[in-house]
Amino acid sequence: MRGPDPVLPRNAAVLIWVPVLLLAPLLNLPAAPVRLGGIALVLLAAVGAVAGVLLSWPDPTRPSIAAWLLAALSVTAGSLLWNGWAPAWLLVAMVAGLALPVRVVWAAIPLTAVVAAYLQYRFDPVMEQALTRVFVVALTGTTAAVLNRLLITNRELRRTREQLASAAVAQERERVARDLHDVLGHTLSVIVVKAAAVRRLLAVDPAAAAEHAGDIESVGRSALTRVREVVHDAAAPSVETELAAARDVLTAAGINVTASPEFAVDPKLGEPLAWALREGVTNVLRHSGASRCRIELGRADGMVRLSIADDGVGHLGERTDGLGGLAGLRRRLQAAGGGLETRPGTDGFTLIAWVPDAD
Repeated sequence: MRGPDPVLPRNAAVLIWVPVLLLAPLLNLPAAPVRLGGIALVLLAAVGAVAGVLLSWPDPTRPSIAAWLLAALSVTAGSLLWNGWAPAWLLVAMVAGLALPVRVVWAAIPLTAVVAAYLQYRFDPVMEQALTRVFVVALTGTTAAVLNRLLITNRELRRTREQLASAAVAQERERVARDLHDVLGHTLSVIVVKAAAVRRLLAVDPAAAAEHAGDIESVGRSALTRVREVVHDAAAPSVETELAAARDVLTAAGINVTASPEFAVDPKLGEPLAWALREGVTNVLRHSGASRCRIELGRADGMVRLSIADDGVGHLGERTDGLGGLAGLRRRLQAAGGGLETRPGTDGFTLIAWVPDAD
């Protein structure tokens, strides 16, 4: 939930001082004919201060700088004409802390303090009061500048937190979508293959058909469990279980399977390969029309490599729009420090996936 923007309380905290600090020069206006000009200078100082504050959020702009210059020149001119402008210099310093760029403000505030003290000294030549004026004006401007930067930093931090939260939600949504695709795509393909086997064997071997029907029930129950695991980020397949499932489902589909000898794979590193094995076998079942499939798992050049090759009609390969199972699989492998290579052709399809070897 987006919090309130600090611009309104920031502006109110400064603008409330405009009538208060400009009241003194109004109460000490000189006699005519300077009176009307004096009123005009006070109004110009007020307009410059208000515009400088309002135009400076979240960053100073050329109009805000021009507005501050208007206020500063008006107060300077008034200070040369009659006494009573001392409080107005606090306003000039305060607006400088908001309306000027950071690289300028730390020079402008001390300069404002010195000018304010000098002009006061002309009417009341007491060194202690002049030095006090330097300190008070400089402190006022510095406090305004620091608080303004704190408000801006807080605003940026809040926006960054909101962006990170949105990114986390998007990443979780992508994870759930990718895992559901991998889980349900494979499971539905297995169910289709098993159902075809039931239909094929029902008349000639009812016992085998019943066994495949039982497998369909088991696969369906397993799918429900895996969907729940995906939602709770607990679906972590292993190479061993996926290899055993691949042998079973490919054989049921009438595809001759050969696989290299198994060896232990670190579970954390093996998980992306297990997803690759599931996606590769799913594609063989869906698209290839193959009669043979070879699955190889080996180590080479510091990597654990998985290869799935079939002799089917070929495959178009990875989609160019970044969607689909192969694109999601590539991102999953790259996140683990590995990669994916596909070799589509008219005489079969080969998928090669790899991750860094833990040994």
